[in-house]
Amino acid sequence: MAQLRMEVRDSAGTILPGHGDAFFDLRLPGDHRRVAQTLLRIIRGDDFRSPVHSVHFFRGASEIGCWSVDDERAEMSFADEFAHTPPAAA
Repeated sequence: MAQLRMEVRDSAGTILPGHGDAFFDLRLPGDHRRVAQTLLRIIRGDDFRSPVHSVHFFRGASEIGCWSVDDERAEMSFADEFAHTPPAAA
């Protein structure tokens, strides 16, 4: 059975040892990007100085999902902007 591989990287893209892992690839349906988002939040916790910058999932040589601190900031910025947008005129 093939494996699904997870890599955790710093801001320079260097793989951080001790964080990544390989799993049996059950090919379950799902959004690996959101799984990476959740794992990034768990790994970083409240440590803003954490070297962990991104989580990546690979099936074979193909990346099938990733999430980074930059993605997190962009999503939060969008949510903040949307929250302050006045409703459309009727």
